[in-house]
Amino acid sequence: MKTISFIMLTLFVALAIPSQAQDLIVTSEGDSINCKITKVKADNIYFTFNHKDEIRNTLLPVNQVNYYQINYYSTAEVPADKIPGKEIYPHFRLAISGGWSYRTAKISPDIPFDFTDYYNKLKSGFHYDIDASYYFTEMLAVGLKYNEFLSSNKIIGNVYVTYPDGTTQYGDLNDNIRIKFIGPTLSARLFNSTKKNYLLMELGLGYMDYRDKGGLVSIPAIIKGSTLGSYWSIGYDFGLSKDFALGFQLSLLTGQLYQYTVSDGITTKTVKLDNNSYENLARIDLSIGLRFNK
Repeated sequence: MKTISFIMLTLFVALAIPSQAQDLIVTSEGDSINCKITKVKADNIYFTFNHKDEIRNTLLPVNQVNYYQINYYSTAEVPADKIPGKEIYPHFRLAISGGWSYRTAKISPDIPFDFTDYYNKLKSGFHYDIDASYYFTEMLAVGLKYNEFLSSNKIIGNVYVTYPDGTTQYGDLNDNIRIKFIGPTLSARLFNSTKKNYLLMELGLGYMDYRDKGGLVSIPAIIKGSTLGSYWSIGYDFGLSKDFALGFQLSLLTGQLYQYTVSDGITTKTVKLDNNSYENLARIDLSIGLRFNK
């Protein structure tokens, strides 16, 4: 067992050393340099080294180099993130946001004047937003976003319907609207000089789902529809620690319903809209949220 343990320990050390090791350059004047060689060409050797706590990138002509060896030193004097081509930046970003939303479409002129205030209030609501992105460069990423908007309103006991036989029934009017967006995104970020905060822009295209679960008097109604939606946002994340940030974001989502289904729980019918009556799902989101970067 001791022999096996010693072999395993030796193997571990042997595998670990290359990730920490640095290189040796011996000049023609006999000076030894602990460095990280980044490129060797016919005329020059390019390397990074630590000079009085200052990281420098330089080169030596090969006629001034007597000898060099890769992974000669077991300890590194140059941090990995200071080596050209080895910049360290967060590759993964997870963002959770929420806030106020406002649908930008105008109220239909067919809505009776007495109900315009009711439907204007339905244009405002709140949303939550979850997205995950992977940065394949410091600036560019691909990701996946889920966004959901919620809005509701209700008039209790003060709405009536007059039927063809002349009878009138009083009751409630209510709407519970949910609009979902899910789709891939392309993101671009720009760090500030300290690499702690960054400006972020996102573009997305995906599936948009609309649902309104409501009713008029005693008649329930569930309206459903779906369409292609787009997403655009600009925001700024303030670093709180190495891995966490606080973000503020302005977003615009767009989409139009060309048809929808209406169900009263017994029958379902499809309503196709003409060019002048498409249901506009566009809205503005103002968000605040927490970001995790790794």
